[in-house]
Amino acid sequence: MTLLFEPLEIRGQRLRNRIVAPPMASLSCTNTGLPTMETLEYYKPVSESGVGLAVLEHHAVHPEGRTRLRQLLLDRDEVLPYQQDLAGLFSGAGLPALVQVNHAGSYVEDEDLLQNEWFPKAPSPIRHPRSTALIMPAKLTLEEIALVPVTFLEAAGRAARAGYAGVEIHAAHGYLLGQFLSPMTNRRTDNYGGSIKNRARLLFEVYEAVREAVGDELVVAVRLGMADTFPGADPVGQTIDDARWVASEFSSVGLDLLDLSGNMCGYDGHGEAWFAPYCRTVKDAAGDIPTICTGGIRSAETALRLLDRGECDLVGIGRALKSDPNLVRKWKDLE
Repeated sequence: MTLLFEPLEIRGQRLRNRIVAPPMASLSCTNTGLPTMETLEYYKPVSESGVGLAVLEHHAVHPEGRTRLRQLLLDRDEVLPYQQDLAGLFSGAGLPALVQVNHAGSYVEDEDLLQNEWFPKAPSPIRHPRSTALIMPAKLTLEEIALVPVTFLEAAGRAARAGYAGVEIHAAHGYLLGQFLSPMTNRRTDNYGGSIKNRARLLFEVYEAVREAVGDELVVAVRLGMADTFPGADPVGQTIDDARWVASEFSSVGLDLLDLSGNMCGYDGHGEAWFAPYCRTVKDAAGDIPTICTGGIRSAETALRLLDRGECDLVGIGRALKSDPNLVRKWKDLE
């Protein structure tokens, strides 16, 4: 058996192999964040694909934390029956599934969100470098920052009640927690700005809140944006050394899984396995925390090479799996 199909246990959840279906936006919910039949149809092939772990797309923890109008929400108890149906797809298939929780901050991709006298907020009043909405966000007050972990706690509690195997905190791709991590969008001079310790403070407060919500039984993961630029580019903003510091700190507080990606640079690189050089150095700092490398992994050969070289513990296969839901079985037949 190759390492690709070797089981892995994470906080009592047995993963049948090292292949992860990563979060990908389905744009299938209602304008009020409820899953629909289209959502269930989108995720049914994932639940039957044979992967070892699935991570569902980002769910906003608050209506004002959405990046687009049609984004799933975990902000109120009304969503629970719908989420129980969605979680049941995966538990019924014997597949552990995490639900990703997120706050977009100033990263607004749908200007329809701005029509209800709502104004995005961010660590600092700096226009988001990736947002399509050309607006200047308001600076979050300390009182508003203190409410962020509360919204994540409440959302994570609903995820647990819905029946998911755990929760993934989104701290990548330039969303709110990534905005705090990045000097490009965080120019604060208080305890939430300046050093990486301060810029990561809110992320660790959110982690503590989520762990409190789900207890010791469920998995807590973090999708960490490792840097604001892709490997090989001149470093700007958040650096890989910042990510190594964050990973090292997480190794001492009981985090179960690190899902590694980009921050302000996003996730669409060039070539194959474009984040691999970053993943190895962050994995080295993460101690015993299993890590996922995602981005441009399209073949079994590439996936196995990353695992064999110790660059990660699991591989995320997104678009290739969406194009061919039988991909995992085909890779298994190659053994």
